Parts: sequence; C-alpha cells; structure tokens
Amino acid sequence: MKVSSHRRLPAQLEAAAHRLKLAARAAVDRTVESLGLAALSAPNLVRRDDLLAAQFELNRKSAVFTLAFNEAFDEWIAREAQPVGEAAAAPKATNWDALSLVEDHEVERKITAERFAQDVISGCEWELRELDGYVGSLLGQVGETAVRNPLRPEVIGHAVIRGVAAVSERAEVRKVLQTELSRSIGSELRATYADIVSRLRSAGVQPLSLAVRQRQQRVPGSSPG
Repeated sequence: MKVSSHRRLPAQLEAAAHRLKLAARAAVDRTVESLGLAALSAPNLVRRDDLLAAQFELNRKSAVFTLAFNEAFDEWIAREAQPVGEAAAAPKATNWDALSLVEDHEVERKITAERFAQDVISGCEWELRELDGYVGSLLGQVGETAVRNPLRPEVIGHAVIRGVAAVSERAEVRKVLQTELSRSIGSELRATYADIVSRLRSAGVQPLSLAVRQRQQRVPGSSPG
C-alpha cells in the first residue's frame, strides 16, 4: 500500500484554510443572487439564458461546488506546503496524444488561475504580504526549502476551477460561473486575509522577518515558482 508523503499541516494553517473555505461558501450564496440580478439587465436573450442557466446550476449544486472546491484546495495546500524536493515524482506517460491533451488542459487551468490572482491581488496586496510571513513561519521555510504561500489567490483560483467543473459540463455556463464566483470570492479576500493575520498574531505566531524573506527570494538556483 502506498503511503501518502504529505506531512500534517500546522493547526494554525489548517484553521486559516478553513477560514478561506467559509469565505468561498458564502461567496456561492452571493453569486446565486448576483446572477439573478445580472440576468434582469442582460443585453440580449443569449446572455440572459447563460446567466439564468448558471444561476440554476449553482443553486442546485452549491454543495457539489463546495465539496469540489474544498478537496482541490486541500490538495493544493498539501502539495505546495511540502519543502522543495519532497514531492513525489510524476509517473512517465506512455500515451503521447493523451499527454498532449492533459498538458493543454493544465495550461488553460493555470492561465485561468493566474488571471484570477492578478485580478484580486491588487486589492489585498498588503494583507497577503503580511500573511506570507506568518505562513512561512508556520511551515518553517528556510533557504532552499522555502515554498510559496499555499493560501495565495492563485491556489484559490485553481480550487474555483475545480468547483465549477463539478457544477456543469456546459462551456458557456462554466465561463459565467468562473467569472462571477471569482469576483465574489475575490472581493472577500482582503478582509479574510486580514482576519487570518489577526488570528495568527493573537495566537502568538511570529512572522518571518522581511530580511529573511528577501534572502530566500535570492537563493541561487531556486525555482521562481
């Protein structure tokens, strides 16, 4: 039997992840409402139908979205919280056509997640910078073992994509849901990150110093992520 190589996360980091999951779940309810309002002012029938279809699917499968989002978020956090070099090597693919399709799909998902991060990061840049220090301290990030903050917006974006994929197979509905859910969740990140930082500070967690983080970023040969 294969034993998972993921180490147990610090309790404070698990609590922070749970706080973000709650924010995402609350965003689902707001998105259901906002989709209905957007449909009322849609410029044409096609757009209105897409908005109403997205609202119907999300309202009907909100629990499905939440489950898929949480699972994806947990997977990404566990993967990225591992020190460099500890992640298991990916198996070699033998079906090159299938591999190409998977790679194309992964590239598309990565671009979408990065776009989500770019859209929201300007609104929570200071809070995220503070959180980086606390998360780095919790994970014991030093030198070449340093990893990026697994609670960063890009990781949340990947989880949103997984959740949307579980809700609908229709491309037009997925597009609407990704846009609206990203907007709803993104608007909550500043307050959520600030709350997480406040809780970690109250718990006595000491953040990495700015000087240490700057040295980590200049480690020769380190991956840019």
